[in-house]
Amino acid sequence: MVPLLLLILLGLIDFGRMFFVQVSLNAASREGARASALGRTAAQVTQVVQSSSPDTARLSSLGATSILTVPAPSACPAAPTATSTTAVTVSVPFTWILPVDLLRFYDPGNSRADTLTLDSRSEMLCVG
Repeated sequence: MVPLLLLILLGLIDFGRMFFVQVSLNAASREGARASALGRTAAQVTQVVQSSSPDTARLSSLGATSILTVPAPSACPAAPTATSTTAVTVSVPFTWILPVDLLRFYDPGNSRADTLTLDSRSEMLCVG
């Protein structure tokens, strides 16, 4: 009975942690899109994203050195129109606490990885 309860407890912790990281990524991508819409450079947008969610990467990788990945955002045109938008995508690898290898013990053909990549994309209208 105890192993089953521990498995349920670790699953609850993992999914709660994954939900928290996803919410933090959503907020970071919105902040990055806002900075990009205001005409900031790609380096400044990356800095805004990193500073808006400082511990998200560490929490998602269980303390290992990891950073939020921010590919170059789509830049606003010099003379934006009413429909010009900019988009920012933020991603981070997520490591499970739950021993996912247990699934391979029961099903050797299972190709489920111990890590997955969480990402968030936000889009905003360019300010002109």
